Amino acid sequence: MARISYPDLQSLPQPHQNILNGLPNLNVFRMMAGAGEVFPPFMDFINAYLNNGLLEAQLRELVILRVGNISGSTYEVHQHERVARTEGLSEDRIAATKSPAPNSIYSDAENAALCMAEEIVANVRPSNATFEKARAHFSDGQLQELTIITGFYMMVSRYLETLDIELEDQEIEGSGLTEIRQVAEATTNSQ
Repeated sequence: MARISYPDLQSLPQPHQNILNGLPNLNVFRMMAGAGEVFPPFMDFINAYLNNGLLEAQLRELVILRVGNISGSTYEVHQHERVARTEGLSEDRIAATKSPAPNSIYSDAENAALCMAEEIVANVRPSNATFEKARAHFSDGQLQELTIITGFYMMVSRYLETLDIELEDQEIEGSGLTEIRQVAEATTNSQ
């Protein structure tokens, strides 16, 4: 059970209700809807890299899962294992995110990204050697996105764990990415 109450949908501002009504029924979104004016840009930010990011979707999900595993966020890992499957990741590649990189199951580029993410989580800043290995595989924009996604999922994992946001009783179908994109587009069009 969450440490604080989920907000009552009817008590939320209408724009927040509209956003929440268009999203998959996930407890993280239900709770975040009560965080005030943080909620709309939070959803825009998620949409920006989940649906329009510079990193390949499977790599993005590997990084998110590794950060969630390091952070001990059961909720985050559970949700993104589902997303990873919809993006075509195999069970063994998903399971390998529970262990440190490098791992022979991953490509050199994937290992470079995962090692960089691990060092950001552990040390705030990756070593020069780790950064240069990643730089050999990724553009400047992709390196920025990798850094931002790592930091963002550190924050999300801590949010989920601090508030004890529990898994839903019923799984959603699919990844939820289409709904996130549609909400972001509707929000943009209504402004």
